[in-house]
Amino acid sequence: MAVPRGERDGALAAEPTIERWRVAVVALATLAALPLFVLENPASTGALTGVADAADAPARALTAVATADRSFDMTPLVERAEHWHDARATMAIILRLDSAAAEHEAEAIALAREVADFEYARHQRIAASIAELRKERERQRLLDEEDARRARAMTTSGPTTTIAATPPIEEGPSDIQWEALRYCEATGNYGAVSPTGKYRGAYQFSVETWDWIAGLYYEHLIGLDPAEARAVDQDRMARVLYDLRGRGQWPVCGRYLP
Repeated sequence: MAVPRGERDGALAAEPTIERWRVAVVALATLAALPLFVLENPASTGALTGVADAADAPARALTAVATADRSFDMTPLVERAEHWHDARATMAIILRLDSAAAEHEAEAIALAREVADFEYARHQRIAASIAELRKERERQRLLDEEDARRARAMTTSGPTTTIAATPPIEEGPSDIQWEALRYCEATGNYGAVSPTGKYRGAYQFSVETWDWIAGLYYEHLIGLDPAEARAVDQDRMARVLYDLRGRGQWPVCGRYLP
């Protein structure tokens, strides 16, 4: 339907007026909102700028940390942490070294003990060998001396020189000296009998002397032929005779006794 010209012109005239009102309302609203933007706390939940600045939160946090770092020096804490770490690592090394040192020390002590035992045993064997060698040399010297005496007696006229009686020494003769005496008297034969039959056994006891010593110390040996007595009994009787009268009871062979 056709609109009358007068009405259409009125509507056109009203539209610019409405637009001007709209612009005026928007301008007033903007002016009214300005104080809110200026006074609000951006960090508040309902802040208008909070949403807009939400993306900038990490940057602001870093800025705050940087500001805090400038106000608090972290260097001593870092150095202390490094020192603690170094000390802990050093202590672990020290403990391992101590354990290894203790183990090696135990091994060294065991080895040293083995070496010491071996050396001690070796020196003992050497000392025993030397002592045995000296004993054998002394034994042979006495036997050779007796052989030389016999050789001289065979070529020398006149009676054999006797020795004077001497007091016995407390220690008594050694085994080698007793052996030399037996060798001199009877070539070491415990069953030897002199050519006259008067002196018998390894020590050439007379029956009278034998029974006298037996009566003092060994009654069960009285009346026993010295040449038939056991070697141990003849040795005992000879020692008693030496303790009582010294080496003088063997006028010739007593020279080998102290």
